[in-house]
Amino acid sequence: MVLWVIAILSVIVLEFCFAMRTEVNIAKNYKEETQLYAIAGAGIQRAMAELIYKHDLRIQQWRKTLVTEEVPSEKKEWTTDGRSYSLSFEQGICEIRIMSEAGKMNINTVSEPTLRKIIGQMGLEEVKRDIVVDSILDWRDPDDLYRINGAENDYYQSLKEPYYCKNGNLDSMEELLLVRGVTSNLFYGREEEKEEKGPTVNRVGLKDIFSIYAPGEEIDINSASSPVLRVVLGLPNDLAQRIIKAREEKVFENQQDLLHRVPELSSLMGEIGRAIAYKSTTLYYTVESRAMNKDRKSLQGLKVIIKIDPTEKGKYKVIQWVDTLL
Repeated sequence: MVLWVIAILSVIVLEFCFAMRTEVNIAKNYKEETQLYAIAGAGIQRAMAELIYKHDLRIQQWRKTLVTEEVPSEKKEWTTDGRSYSLSFEQGICEIRIMSEAGKMNINTVSEPTLRKIIGQMGLEEVKRDIVVDSILDWRDPDDLYRINGAENDYYQSLKEPYYCKNGNLDSMEELLLVRGVTSNLFYGREEEKEEKGPTVNRVGLKDIFSIYAPGEEIDINSASSPVLRVVLGLPNDLAQRIIKAREEKVFENQQDLLHRVPELSSLMGEIGRAIAYKSTTLYYTVESRAMNKDRKSLQGLKVIIKIDPTEKGKYKVIQWVDTLL
């Protein structure tokens, strides 16, 4: 009896120890997730402050009086072309990217030829390209007439989880995921290798090219990211990098300034000149903040679309807040 009691007590103790260890791990993971979320949130707040400074006339006048060599790198104005900035914390690291919506094209106003050209340059086959283009045009037009490769209510109502065609402008970029032919890989810019357990290859996604807050079919050459320069303007990667490097010293004032500093564009300007803007006044920005712990094994991401608005109490307005960044 004593042996049986000891055996039973041993099992109970082991089970209790296992339960305690599980709870400790859960608490540890929850603490880590909360810390990373707070770090990512701090990155968002820092980006908001930088954008407010960018549109503050007094700050801009003060910065113009400074010599470039006198300004420490950590105090220089942040650019809004999608490059990464890092902030270090005791619990981890935060990487922040700011993208001006002026560096993208407006998905609600882009013309059919331009849309077809851009989608074609994203690597889709001709049939898939036509399905995506026609379906986007059918989604945003006000009628129920569908194009050859498009889709209207009859298609969306036949799905396993039916819904109606918008027949109007998109209210968010994520709405594109409802459109026929637009897959998550096409939208986010991910491409899975065919081999099992193969690596994930990053490519340009629709979210990198289009926006509902962009001015129109012109892209701001001073804030367009490398994917936009390559896909929208059709520039080779080395030439896109030349543009990015040249504008780090000083923004391009006009076409003459652009050609003077990047003369390789001279032969292409007749084709791409009308798609380039130089002094955009857009106030909309997308901010992505990714927080990682020291060993970079855990990740928490946030995405925010904000509008700089001096009439607001904090001088900005949050348009969209996404807690999970894919």
